Amino acid sequence: MTQPHPQPFPPQQPYQPMPPKQGMSTGKKLGLGCGAFLLLFFLMGGCMAALSGGSDGSESAQAPSEQTEDTAEGEVEEAAEEPAEDEPVVLTAEAADFVPSVLHDGGDYTSVHVAVENNGDTAIEVNPLYFALVADDGTKKDTTSALGMSESQIDTVTLDPGQRAEGLVTAEGDFTPASVEFEENLGLGVTVTADIG
Repeated sequence: MTQPHPQPFPPQQPYQPMPPKQGMSTGKKLGLGCGAFLLLFFLMGGCMAALSGGSDGSESAQAPSEQTEDTAEGEVEEAAEEPAEDEPVVLTAEAADFVPSVLHDGGDYTSVHVAVENNGDTAIEVNPLYFALVADDGTKKDTTSALGMSESQIDTVTLDPGQRAEGLVTAEGDFTPASVEFEENLGLGVTVTADIG
């Protein structure tokens, strides 16, 4: 019995090196560079527009508070109770007792109950850091050192148009508060002042 002959291997193609990979053409490089430059340009323009728009809002928000200083005391209270419809942010404030939280480490603190209402067309940010209390002697009291000391501290929230937030704003020390200032985004947004009723 004869054994079958093994099949011969099929002929192999001669080795052909791969063609070198072509780099990016000069036109593509130029196009990508211009695109990146335009993107950067538009981002910077948007930031500048946001900053300039925020400063315009703060000036318009400050104007009504300056006007109310010249009016009689009774008229100021009416303005605080019935805010104008065209103000984008309405701030009201009233005296409140300091209620210590579990973080209270002793010492004197003064609290004010505030309410922030968004009457504008865009969302606003509310944060305990954006408030300051002004004492009856004109001294501005920072609220940073009193964060977390009050049990009912106002929350950090984003208010959409028509929404409202309220809570306590607290500063260190024992003093008589006369007004509250709210500066959105630490002064880069709307600035509003409310007398304490």
